[in-house]
Amino acid sequence: MVNAQGGMVNLGKLGLAAGYVVVEPGARGRTLTDSAGTYYGTAPAAIVDLKAAVRYVRANKGVIPGNTDRIVSTGTSAGGALSSLLGASGDSPIYDKYLKELGAADASDAIFATGAWCPITDLEHADGAYEFNWGTNVTASAGKVVDQTVSKALRAQFAEYQASLRLRGRNGFGPLTARNYDDYLVQTYLQPSATKYLAALSEADRATYLAANTFITWSGGRATFTWADFLTHVGARKKTTPAFDAFDLSAGENNEFGAGTTEARHFTAYGAKNDTTGLSTKRVASDIPEKLDLMNPMHHIGEENPGRSRHWWIRLGTKDSDTSLTVSANLAAALDDLGDDVNHLYYWDEGHGSNVDPGDFLTWIAKVTGDSKRRLSAK
Repeated sequence: MVNAQGGMVNLGKLGLAAGYVVVEPGARGRTLTDSAGTYYGTAPAAIVDLKAAVRYVRANKGVIPGNTDRIVSTGTSAGGALSSLLGASGDSPIYDKYLKELGAADASDAIFATGAWCPITDLEHADGAYEFNWGTNVTASAGKVVDQTVSKALRAQFAEYQASLRLRGRNGFGPLTARNYDDYLVQTYLQPSATKYLAALSEADRATYLAANTFITWSGGRATFTWADFLTHVGARKKTTPAFDAFDLSAGENNEFGAGTTEARHFTAYGAKNDTTGLSTKRVASDIPEKLDLMNPMHHIGEENPGRSRHWWIRLGTKDSDTSLTVSANLAAALDDLGDDVNHLYYWDEGHGSNVDPGDFLTWIAKVTGDSKRRLSAK
């Protein structure tokens, strides 16, 4: 992770310094192949491996130091997606056959709290979400907007998906739809993020920033602006379209759903239908729907999985165009609707992988786990 000064943040080392037990498990990667050329680290290998690690820790209660009932996961980007999934899917039976095959311990794989930075998740709907957010921005690579026919088709898919979630926005916003999601992001996350950033500056630095960013109105200690002006401020988007299920199977996520000796596969109907690699079939493989459920925290949250985490720390930079701002916002809204403890905000003007408040995260861990009370009582 990167902090506000551009330095790297190692949460593991910070956790150790704060007196916590830190476990850094390995997981099979999607590009790994055996001697026969079989891809053995594709979905759902990574989450199965992490669940097995949690089970190992729990099975060694009393041997491994620390409270094995207060496990907190952290992760960034794809790791943020896995951390979210680990938190949402605790003890879900849909992983049982994979864990048994792996020889995992007979123990719970539920965790207590989840930390997720810029989680790239909900992949089957990520292309539509990306176009809703960044569809009118030029791409960094080409300097021009993407094919708007494709972008608009994907935006329509997002609208349909968002309606199906039946989510209510946080802080009393009301039902979340594609029609009001831009207002929701601006009011609930973006303006408060800019306000916090500007309020922390010296008066001179704030004046300099506002002079260079005239789209922001600063009045009464509060920043206001429009969604359109925010998109202009961010500038170029990172990815082309589709951002995740590429027509030419070139995205990393295509490899995530590879199988056997097939390196990459489509995982959305739209991607398969518009394939440009010459595949003999324009449909997704029959095993894809199951794998999508195995890899999507929204599946488990929608089913109100009783083994999920109840404490969530979610962060994203406002200039992070590796995914849509709606992905983490939907995750937070869904959890909030279930009554979970959700601490979610956006870092103003920060990009992918940013972490500007690691100390606050450790304070939050101490609070939700009850560690702060234990330490006070020990004094």
